[in-house]
Amino acid sequence: MWANEDGCFVGGLYSNYGTVTFYRKSRCLRDTKALTLGQKILANYVCSLTTFLTVLMEMSLSLAQHETNKTILSVSNWIRTIKGIQLICKRLFKDGFNSDSGLWNLDEKTRDYICRNGFSQNINADFTHSKKEYLIVHKSGGHRTFNRYLNKDWFKTVLVNGETCQRDYLSYSETNGSVYCIPCYLFENQTVFSKKGFSNWKYPEKLKKHENSEAHKICVYKMKQRATDLGRIDTTITLQLKIETNYWINVLTRVCSVVKSLASHGLPFRGTEEKYGSSVANSGNFIMAMELVAEYDPFLSQHISKYGNPGKGNTSYLSFYTYEQFISIMSEKVLETIIKEVKAVTYFSISIDSTPDITHIDQLSFIIRYVLPNGEPVECFIGFIDDAGHKAESLTEAIFSILKKYDLNVCFLRGQSYDNAKNMSGIYSGVQARIKDVISLADFVPCSAHSLNLVGMCAASCCEEANNFFSFTQNLYVYFSSSTYRWSLLKKYNNSTLKSLSDTRWSARDDACHSLKTNWAGVKKALLDLKHDKLQKPLTRSEAEGLLRQLSRLETSFMTEFWNDVLHTFNKTSKLLQSVQIDLSTVVELYNSLFSYVKSVREMFQTYYDAAKEKFIDCNKIPEFENKQRKRKKHFDESNDPGHTFDSQNNFKINTFYVICDNLTVELNKRKSAYDSIISKYSFILKIYELEILQKSVKMQKN
Repeated sequence: MWANEDGCFVGGLYSNYGTVTFYRKSRCLRDTKALTLGQKILANYVCSLTTFLTVLMEMSLSLAQHETNKTILSVSNWIRTIKGIQLICKRLFKDGFNSDSGLWNLDEKTRDYICRNGFSQNINADFTHSKKEYLIVHKSGGHRTFNRYLNKDWFKTVLVNGETCQRDYLSYSETNGSVYCIPCYLFENQTVFSKKGFSNWKYPEKLKKHENSEAHKICVYKMKQRATDLGRIDTTITLQLKIETNYWINVLTRVCSVVKSLASHGLPFRGTEEKYGSSVANSGNFIMAMELVAEYDPFLSQHISKYGNPGKGNTSYLSFYTYEQFISIMSEKVLETIIKEVKAVTYFSISIDSTPDITHIDQLSFIIRYVLPNGEPVECFIGFIDDAGHKAESLTEAIFSILKKYDLNVCFLRGQSYDNAKNMSGIYSGVQARIKDVISLADFVPCSAHSLNLVGMCAASCCEEANNFFSFTQNLYVYFSSSTYRWSLLKKYNNSTLKSLSDTRWSARDDACHSLKTNWAGVKKALLDLKHDKLQKPLTRSEAEGLLRQLSRLETSFMTEFWNDVLHTFNKTSKLLQSVQIDLSTVVELYNSLFSYVKSVREMFQTYYDAAKEKFIDCNKIPEFENKQRKRKKHFDESNDPGHTFDSQNNFKINTFYVICDNLTVELNKRKSAYDSIISKYSFILKIYELEILQKSVKMQKN
């Protein structure tokens, strides 16, 4: 094969088993068709660098054998021929590979080469071969033809946002005069863009439709994935690393699911001995859950059997260190989400409470409250603050440090809620006052549930009979629960059991009073049996007799009926006050309802008195209230007239019943006043809401 200095094909040779035959073309093929012929010949006979070198070697041997032949080219002609071949290669090849996609012989090596090295789009080629004729027929019967050509604008596309991008997947074939979608061409997508090339220039929208098709995107992904894999010299090692990575990802996926499930339910993870396959030791909830999943998961079962108890220094991702890292990562992600939501809604409020843990170390709980754009209120626990102290100054500094840590602007703080302790709620030097000095819009709202607890505590300790009743209730529970025999005897006479009191949870006091009222007769029978059981210790019999004597008092029966009703109502209200969705107006309404309820209870003395007497119907004698008259030393100038005295019933009514009811009324009114001042400030919001409801109702009536 020969070429002149311009790279045009002028002649060639044919090599067959060591012999070389020369031939010349009669004319210089300079036009496009000649160049196309040269491309095909070159593609057929010079397919690789090895073939090209072989041809040169055979031509050198032929020159040595025919030195005197006039048809042999001179050395200068050889040089010109080699330069021409190089120029043809430059024009037809990109980095040693044919740039015309229409001449590719598709096989795995071709795909690998193109995916690794890329391809030429031939944008600067001559587009004259892309000529297409179109016929237009007029209504009058005449017709005319017009031509369309490929242009460079086809290799660009405009996105929805107006940005212009290159269609780097297209390649122009000068042989066929059409464009090919190279990813679809390589991976045999059954479209015109991959089979014979696209050349219908009248309908450019087909190109847009093709590049948005799912089949085209799959082929592009395959090409990029293959290029990534082929671009590495350590393909085998990469494949092995990928398999190993996928294995450990599958292990960590299962570990993460177990950690998330246990953590979301607040269950402990560790046991006394963390050992897989142990049927004796308490291995903890995490190992228990992993072994449970392994019973139905062969992959995890095989992993545990292989790496279950590897010891220190070995990787298994089954130890406490792994799930503690997962817990830490999950907590950071949750906090990140919470802080992101708070910043998005701008305004927020805080709630602080101090709680001692099991090791008797005081921890400050930090809670943030905000409202989502859809109007839903959210309360989120941020964390504990260790060693914050109990002084208002140190607590205020701890609050500001937390807000600064999470980059929350204190200027957007609109509310603060604490308990009623003086260091927190003090109006001069308490935490709420110190924060209001910094940001005056941060209104203080006392914790409504804690305020209600304080009301109950004050009422329960306001008189002697109230203290005696709750002390008796707790002593009764302790007496029966401290012995399995006494507890079984109690269950023999009752369907339910007694409950213990709690200093903070008023729901527990409600349960204790309700259980005593329900099991009154059974408790009395159990105490009688223990009193007369000579097999019991004298101390046990003596305690039973004392408790039975206290149970037989009318005051105890009355207080059981009274506190059962009051605590039941207070407990239901307390649960409503602890709801996340509750708003300030609802708090005021609940306090008002309690205030009205206590006032009505004050007029129900006779109702409770009659209910208390019914408990002694089976007895021979119904007891009466004890009339404890306190004797007062009289002065020498006083008369011996005893003066006005009350009977036992009125004495109990005035000095016990009224005292408890009045104390409840005063404390409720005192706690409610703190919310009345806040609700008066924001009452216009409620009026707007009521106005909207009124407008909707009027519109519905008109319709």
